[in-house]
Amino acid sequence: MKFVLVQSPTVWWPVTVRVPDDATPGKMSEQKLKVQFVIRDRDQTLDRQEEYAALETERERLAFEEDDMVSIIRGWDGVVDGNGNPVPFSEEMLRAAWKKAWFRLGVNLALQEILLGKEAQTGN
Repeated sequence: MKFVLVQSPTVWWPVTVRVPDDATPGKMSEQKLKVQFVIRDRDQTLDRQEEYAALETERERLAFEEDDMVSIIRGWDGVVDGNGNPVPFSEEMLRAAWKKAWFRLGVNLALQEILLGKEAQTGN
């Protein structure tokens, strides 16, 4: 296969979110979804890193991180509410999910896989 050079690559990637298992105290269960990411180039990444470095408070840094992910996540599939109903992707729903530590960790691990050129973890 030939290398395809595109301006802003967009990829769907499996994400595993490990959450506390309500049925088994002290255990985690895995919840899975797919997330669509826009991948930045090196210059864009450096620009964002410089902006982050200039921030002075932890609150500013956390808000920046959230805004940063909102700017590169374009969609999701496999997200449901507590009743099993599909949750359509929107910025508002993404920001609500981002407030959950388990979601942030799963998304960040998936993004690392992409950027490091790793295959998705077995079972994702």
